[in-house]
Amino acid sequence: MGEGPDLQYLLTSREPERFSAPQWLTAQRAYWGVENGLHQRLDISANEDRSRVRHRNAAWILGMFRRIGVSLFMHWRDQDSRRVNSTLPDFHEEMGLENQRRAFVLVNAKKSRAFNSS
Repeated sequence: MGEGPDLQYLLTSREPERFSAPQWLTAQRAYWGVENGLHQRLDISANEDRSRVRHRNAAWILGMFRRIGVSLFMHWRDQDSRRVNSTLPDFHEEMGLENQRRAFVLVNAKKSRAFNSS
């Protein structure tokens, strides 16, 4: 049996003339961009799916700290072009090297210099 074109089906409430194939592709890429970005970092690197915290407020607070961690990681990664392929665990490892000093500077500074070289 010969290989035919790959078919995909879309269920939507939009009329076909209002949602072209290129628009569908753009919408799909935008959806998966979010999934592969923040959600992947939270689920895989920050082990969010493994969390057994069930108290509503505690889960919310831990989620905020995880998101802050991802934001700090993105800032750290963007500061040096050699870090372009760095991961969240790489960030955790480097921050662990000088964690007390950097954490104190990060939390207490009006304008953080925690990511600047010593």
